[in-house]
Amino acid sequence: MKFQQIRGATVKISYNQKTFLIDPFFAPKDTYPPLKECRHPDLRWPTVNLPLTPEEIVAGTDALIITHLHPDHLDEYALKALPHDLPVFAQDGIDADALKNFGFQHVHVLRDDGISFDRITLYRVEGLHGHPETTQKYYNEMHMRAEACGIVFKAEGEPVFYLAGDTIWYEKVEQALKNFTPAVVALNAADARFTDSGSIIMGLEDILKVCQTAPEAKIIITHLDAVPHAVIGRADVREYVKTHRLQNQVLIPQDGEIINF
Repeated sequence: MKFQQIRGATVKISYNQKTFLIDPFFAPKDTYPPLKECRHPDLRWPTVNLPLTPEEIVAGTDALIITHLHPDHLDEYALKALPHDLPVFAQDGIDADALKNFGFQHVHVLRDDGISFDRITLYRVEGLHGHPETTQKYYNEMHMRAEACGIVFKAEGEPVFYLAGDTIWYEKVEQALKNFTPAVVALNAADARFTDSGSIIMGLEDILKVCQTAPEAKIIITHLDAVPHAVIGRADVREYVKTHRLQNQVLIPQDGEIINF
């Protein structure tokens, strides 16, 4: 298995001789106007450039996985750059229909009990993109669905890999860690939030909970330093990891960095 951090939630996974591009977000730095109700209301976003060209990122991709249709997980620049004949995996039928409307020709729906792709089984794990009572009004204002998912990868001869996606810590994340016992876990953990939303993805304490629940797993921290509603960045995570002596378990890749397992 090979994990490449691209930018934000965008990552590239080589697994059992297949390469998956997950949540492609290709806009150049400062493309989009500020998000007013967040920690950094004056910042345009994405806040950093891609480490590679879109063509370099797409090269060698065998399939796409779109965990949900928020613009920092699939944007107009990615839609222009991606070959629309690639297999695409969506979290549910609603997102699948949207992807078909975008022109993708081979769209598949992930399932909790697994879907096969060339000797790899992909399992959908439901996410909780913030508590509905505090977050739904923001999603309504932005005309976005709240639903998001994670994915577990399994294949003979490969480590079990769990990409948690945009979720806070809750019982289904805990269940996935206990039921699948992944050897590698990737967490979107920038503690993104809006003014009164509370966390909509994991933060520092959630990293610790995952480490304690899956003490044998390597934990990759991603979705950092790219969007203005993030509360923490790589420097904060490094300090927390050092304070809690998690350096041997937690990995914090830079944009463009590749980690081999």
